[in-house]
Amino acid sequence: MDALDFLSQFRLFSRERVGFASKSELRRWLEAGNVICNGKTLKAGDEVDFPVESLIIFPKGKRITLW
Repeated sequence: MDALDFLSQFRLFSRERVGFASKSELRRWLEAGNVICNGKTLKAGDEVDFPVESLIIFPKGKRITLW
C-alpha cells in the first residue's frame, strides 16, 4: 500500500480548511516531508512498511503522534 492511500484511510482533519483533508492536501503533506512512519520520511508514492510502529504528522511544528 502506498503512503497516500494509507493516510487517506484515517480521515485526518485539515488545519487549512474546515473538514477532512483531501487527497491532494495529503499529497502536499507527504511531499513536504511532514509525515514520518517507522522513523522514515514518506513521499506520496512510497510503500508503507508494515507493521507500522509509529506515525508522526508535522514533526517540526505541533507534533501529532498517531501511534
